[in-house]
Formats: sequence, structure tokens, C-alpha cells
Amino acid sequence: MIGVILMVFVTVTAILFLIETGKASKTAVAEIVLSKAWSNQFARQTLEEKKEKFLEENGKYHTVSEKKAARKIKEWDKQIGAYQKNEEQYMAGKRFSLLDLIPLPGYQFLSDLKLDGDSNLLRKLTSSCEHTGYVELERNQETGDKKNSAIYAYYLLASLIAYTYVGVMLACFIGVVTIAAGNEMAGVVLPMAVCFAGCALYGYIPYDNLQSTAAKRQEEIDLGFPNAISKIALLAAAGMGIVKAIEETAGSDDSLMCRELRLALKEMNQGATVQGAFLRLQCRCNNKYLDKMVTIITKSYVSGNTNLGSDLKGINDECWLDKKHNARRMGEKIQNKLFVPTMLMFVGILVVIVVPAMSGFNL
Repeated sequence: MIGVILMVFVTVTAILFLIETGKASKTAVAEIVLSKAWSNQFARQTLEEKKEKFLEENGKYHTVSEKKAARKIKEWDKQIGAYQKNEEQYMAGKRFSLLDLIPLPGYQFLSDLKLDGDSNLLRKLTSSCEHTGYVELERNQETGDKKNSAIYAYYLLASLIAYTYVGVMLACFIGVVTIAAGNEMAGVVLPMAVCFAGCALYGYIPYDNLQSTAAKRQEEIDLGFPNAISKIALLAAAGMGIVKAIEETAGSDDSLMCRELRLALKEMNQGATVQGAFLRLQCRCNNKYLDKMVTIITKSYVSGNTNLGSDLKGINDECWLDKKHNARRMGEKIQNKLFVPTMLMFVGILVVIVVPAMSGFNL
């Protein structure tokens, strides 16, 4: 009976899958191709950064032998070349596989549910896309009439829905096959669970990677911004021009915040306006004090601001005060987490001391 129910369910879900795929628009196909090209580009950039970091650390500390390092670099170069080739093929419209069709029902499901950029879920995901540091996903980057970050966010959510749906469908099909083979309940449920989990995980990993990248970058920005604003405010108060102050600060260390400032300066040198470069910096970095700094600097360029140094000092004081509060809160969290292990250790010590003592009294 269970096998018949599962077979009916598989048939219905497969028909619905095909119907939703057929209803998807050509725009969805174009967005999938573009998003796949970006996915390969982001993977290539991440691997290139990992390679550069490894070379720098191994050059300083010699953590692995030269032979092993060369073999690892060769493998990474091969993967980087594959990602670049895939990216170029997708961008040229020369690559599109059956697996690339799977997110199409997800697009149609989102359309049927009337989930668009105004929904909280997609708005948060779009914001995460903008704060990953990938230039193509910045807030002011657009493809046609739609923001790149919104295109990629829609693709990730549609893929997650579609692969989860496919997981349910395949899990039920595997259940039908295992029941027909005469397996017991454990031999039916386990393959079904593995099949569903594998498909759902395949759709969830890109979604989770993007969220993790955005969160990690925000943490690094929050950590490095107080030092950067302190130097900028000090130099600006001493009479140095704001661009020169930022240039001096950007070259002072290799933190993420300083690298982002160097990228903004590079864009200025390539012809971008100060306001445009700082707006793009603001898009890449999610920090409320950075937003305030950008607002003050762009305002000073438009209408002039004789109190620029004091305004930056105010942001600096507020930023450091917030950092102290955050450090105190983090300390309290760590203290709370250590409470249970400390109590367990205390109970263990009591047992070690009291049990022998009580045994001695019994004697």
C-alpha cells in the first residue's frame, strides 16, 4: 500500500515539475546562464585568493615542502583554469546542461508565490549578495533593468527550492524501488533519507556559502574599521586632505578594510568620481559607521565641510565605544558558555576528593 501511495506521489510531483518547467520564462533561462557564469567566476576568485594566501604564508613559515607546495599549486591552477573555462562558455552562451534546467521550476514556484524583491527573504539575501565583495553583485551593478545582486539572489533561492523538490521526488522513487525489491523498513527509509539530503544539500551549499562569505566579511570589516577611522580622523584633523589621509591609511596594513580602501582609491585613479568610488565601497562593506563616514565625505565634496576633521573624530569615538560594548558582550557570552564545563569539572573534582574520603570513613 505504501509503495502505491509513493508511486502516485512521484507521478504527480513529476508532472507538476514538468508543468512548472514549461511555464518558466526565457528570462529565467538567461538569468540561470548568467548566474552560473558568476558562480564559476566567484569560485575562481576564491581559489585564487586561497592560493595567494598559501604562497604568502608558506614563503614566510615554510609549513610544507617545496615539492608538496608545487603539487598543491598545480592542482589549484588546474581548478582555476576549469572555472575560468566554464565562466567563458556560460558568458558566450555555449554551455547549458540538463542540470542547469533544474532551477527553472524554482523560478516558477517563486513567481506563483509572488515572492519578489519586496519580500523580506529576498531583500536580505540580495543584501548578502551585495556584501560578499564580489564586484558583479554590488548594489549599483545592473544587467538590463534588474540588479545583478537581485538576479543572483533569485537564482540561489530558486535553486534551493528546486533541488529540495527534486530530492523529495527522487526519495519517493527510491522508496518505491526498495519496497518493490522486498527491503524492510530500515532498508527503505535510509536510502530515501540519503537521496533527499544529497539533493537538498546540493542546492543549499551555494546559498550557505554566500551567507557565510557575507557574514565573515562583515566580521572582518567591523574588526578593522575602528583602526582605519582612527588614522583617517587623526590625519584629517592634522590638516591632510581626505583622499591623501585615506591613501596613507590604506597602505598602513593588509586588513580587509585597508584592502577595500585601496580598491576605492584604485577606482578613483582609473577615472571614477570620489562619490562613485565611496558608494561602491559602501555597497561592498556592511558597516553603519562606514556608511556615516561615506556620507560625511561625499557631503564635504558636494557642499564643503569645514568641520570634516571633527565629524570624523565623532564617528571614531562612537565606533570605539561600540567596539568596547561588543567586546564586553562577547566576554559575557564566552563566560556563559564556560559555565557548564566549569561546573562539570568542579563536580569531577568533588567526586575525586569525596569518594576516597568516604571510603576511608567506611573502613
